[in-house]
Amino acid sequence: MKKRYLALGLAVAMAVSSIAACGSSGSTKDTAAAGGETQAAAQGETQAAASSGGEIELSFPCIWVGSDSKAAVFGQMVEGFNTEYAGKYKVVIEEQTDYDLYRDKIRTQISTGDAPDIFTLDNMADLTLFASSGKLMDLTEFLASDEMASKFIDGKVDAAKIDGVNYGFPYEDAVIPIMYNKKLMDAAGAEIPTSYDELFDACEKLKASGVFPTTQMTANNAWTSMLWYSYAVAACGGPDAYKNGLDDPAFVKAAEIIKKMFDYTSSDAVGADATVVNGHFFNERAAIYTNGAWILGRIKSEGVEGLYDNLVVQPGLSYEGKNGNAYVNQVQAYFAAAKQDDPAKQEAVEAFFSYICDPDKVLELANSSGSLFAIAIDSTKLENPVQAEIVKQANEADFMIGHFQGSVSTPVANAFPAALEALVLGDITPEEFVEELKAADK
Repeated sequence: MKKRYLALGLAVAMAVSSIAACGSSGSTKDTAAAGGETQAAAQGETQAAASSGGEIELSFPCIWVGSDSKAAVFGQMVEGFNTEYAGKYKVVIEEQTDYDLYRDKIRTQISTGDAPDIFTLDNMADLTLFASSGKLMDLTEFLASDEMASKFIDGKVDAAKIDGVNYGFPYEDAVIPIMYNKKLMDAAGAEIPTSYDELFDACEKLKASGVFPTTQMTANNAWTSMLWYSYAVAACGGPDAYKNGLDDPAFVKAAEIIKKMFDYTSSDAVGADATVVNGHFFNERAAIYTNGAWILGRIKSEGVEGLYDNLVVQPGLSYEGKNGNAYVNQVQAYFAAAKQDDPAKQEAVEAFFSYICDPDKVLELANSSGSLFAIAIDSTKLENPVQAEIVKQANEADFMIGHFQGSVSTPVANAFPAALEALVLGDITPEEFVEELKAADK
């Protein structure tokens, strides 16, 4: 049976990275709890806490700040929580604007026994590693409560369990289409491709027109090129490509594809980071791009005039007539918390998790950013037509597959950028590229 990912306009709720919450408190701008009795009770508890001087502060190093498309509305959510629980609970944001430095910070804090009260992480490998330290809060009972369990897409919370225990839960999901600038494609006489042969034909035409066909990078985690490689793995290996690990021939074939794609990108691709890649696509210097749905907000706000209106999103390409119409999907952010000795502080963490999982708040966050989440929001109320199209295509995809970074061990993911750079510079062959990745796991 085809796996259905999201349901648009049906009773099945939209899924993507997890959240949980109770709720009917409306917009994130509503800072009081709905309902007279509920509000009175909350105010009574807040007043009692304030009178005893017992406000509990929760530290939260947060990456959804600055230019992140979720920054404004998620910031309102935190402010709303702090207002509603003033005198009782307060979440203190520590702004983190560099994803790689943020990952290093969290890993260091966990290893030294000083885990933040609340934090996010972007892969199960780190969650599993951190859980083994004994420093994380057990959220299993909290997430299994009727109030919370009903807020998640079926199976999402269970998929995040480690040996039967939830040390975290998925919040934001990476639903990743391939994006095309239709205006640039039309000007070059290039068709929207459905296969890699058609892609490279389009790339030839785009290159001849003076436009960079694709956007590539090798710096940091080589994010967008890692996504392209993930789509190539899907096309060459199908839904079970990761099942046999890096011994599957799909990884060498995918390396051949990604190497060729670097023939159709900007001259600064080797050593480029996400800023360079985004700049080329946002400013219409490049025609084909891949990134998660969350980037839609930035395309609207930072892209040249008309770029968003010229976007066409599509699923993955086929290879030798097979494995097209796939979607790359991965949990983009898990929430976790430090293990607490103080029951009152654990209750504060749970209250915050409940608050940010309110379906109306999450809907507003989705509409403002283009991101997708695992709360059962009413997907018919999505205002972004491209976002809605991504949801529709994901529902209709022949299969879903994780991206490379989230589907391999941390050492292999960390080895990917350097190995990719060596591959595209011709220093190693596709076979040697895969061998380098294997070596990182030993």
